[in-house]
Amino acid sequence: MTASAPTREPVAQRIAVLSVSPAEEDHFYLQNIFSNPQRTLYPDLAFTMTAKSTISAAKSALKQGRISIVLCEYDLSPGSWKDLLEFVEGLSAPPPVIVTSRVADERMWAEVLNLGGYDVLARPLNSEEVIRTITSAWSLWQHRFRVPAQNAQSAGGNAA
Repeated sequence: MTASAPTREPVAQRIAVLSVSPAEEDHFYLQNIFSNPQRTLYPDLAFTMTAKSTISAAKSALKQGRISIVLCEYDLSPGSWKDLLEFVEGLSAPPPVIVTSRVADERMWAEVLNLGGYDVLARPLNSEEVIRTITSAWSLWQHRFRVPAQNAQSAGGNAA
């Protein structure tokens, strides 16, 4: 009788999300989506989230470490998602920017896509749509910039 090799659980890959919104409840809701153990879409992915309420704080976070995805409220008074997108586009491996809004419509979606944003998500956010959109954007970002996947055990994250 031969001993079989121990089976190992697959190591989750980590997606680092920067959530930019002046509303604290937006960050709380996203954190609940990312940390839900009952999540059925992409259970092999782990999410870390950094929460910022202003454009300047978001820019600082983007300068400090590798962010995979930016999830940004449409109106960031003062300023808007466009200001953050302009900053992100100057980075060496600019992460996709996904815009959120309570009034998401076709006009907004066309504006975001035409200016270089990745997508628009309507609030209140649907957890499966959030995970699917972020995962799709992350996959494109990795492929486009040849960014190596990070596993959740070896990568430190900034939880909100």
